Amino acid sequence: MHAVHHSEPTPAVGACAGGDMPLRLEGVTKRYGARTVLDGVSVEVPPGITGLVGPNGAGKSTLVRAILGLVRLAAGSARVYGLDPATVPLAVRRRIGVVPEDDCSVPGLSGVEMVQYAARLSGLPSTEALRRAHEVLDWCDAGQERYREVETLSVGMRQKVAFAAAIVHDPDLVILDEPTNGLDPLERRAMLGRLVALARDHGKTILVSTHVLRDVQSICDRLVLLVRGRVRLAGSIAELTGTGTDELRLRGAGPTARLVECLTAHGVAAREVADGGGVLLRAADTAALHAVWSAARDAGFAVESLAADRRPLEDVFLAALAAADAADAGQPEDEVRSHAPA
Repeated sequence: MHAVHHSEPTPAVGACAGGDMPLRLEGVTKRYGARTVLDGVSVEVPPGITGLVGPNGAGKSTLVRAILGLVRLAAGSARVYGLDPATVPLAVRRRIGVVPEDDCSVPGLSGVEMVQYAARLSGLPSTEALRRAHEVLDWCDAGQERYREVETLSVGMRQKVAFAAAIVHDPDLVILDEPTNGLDPLERRAMLGRLVALARDHGKTILVSTHVLRDVQSICDRLVLLVRGRVRLAGSIAELTGTGTDELRLRGAGPTARLVECLTAHGVAAREVADGGGVLLRAADTAALHAVWSAARDAGFAVESLAADRRPLEDVFLAALAAADAADAGQPEDEVRSHAPA
């Protein structure tokens, strides 16, 4: 957010050339005294939803501040759509909406007044700011609660107000820090659904900083793992969780052993997974997939999902943490891989 009376250098024509990438960090380093918080961070965040994960103290919050131009870097650079937050911070912040983990509401303001205030800080005229505030609060399903003072609202409603305030100026990049903290299951699902809608239906780029790996695996296209100020893992969720096989995992309700028998009878290689993990099978062509439904019908098995087999993201996360610890301790990486979760 920015005050409307501030001024800053206007980017020259062509300043955004090559700036189609929403976010690009190159060698970003930040120190507080002798402590290095960010250590040569280089990563790109393309359109879509990217999860920024890591243990406490990994440097995630400092990285967000660096993107916003709120900290002075010791080395490296950040670019938001080609713009440098160190030289044109307000131009950068016009294109970003932020939902911080900590409550930043103004006591005494109602929910709609808080969102209108955020819109005014972003440069919108008063009437338009109020119209946009109501529009975005409607989209967030805020109801009549928007007229209550923010300090009296529930955690879930405060999160809706914070989210509405972050997107009321229609930013291109939205950054959220622990957006589902304190939310009940229904509110959590609704919040994640809004993020998906912003990315898929409205073309926004979303960066979600969170500890909740199931949220990352359910909505994110990509993941960036930060450990002790360094990027230890980055890539698409599909690549990182891939098992290296062409197996499909079939989940549902019914007799899995009988299902395996029926699949085998229909010429589909299949095996049951222990501990309720469903059935793994190989279905190389459309004819084989048709056989899956026939086998499920014959076995009395209700299919809930059929998708490429994936490793749990938690296993990927823990293996990467172990590799990072080993690398920092000088332990051979091959030895770490041999003990990593399969």
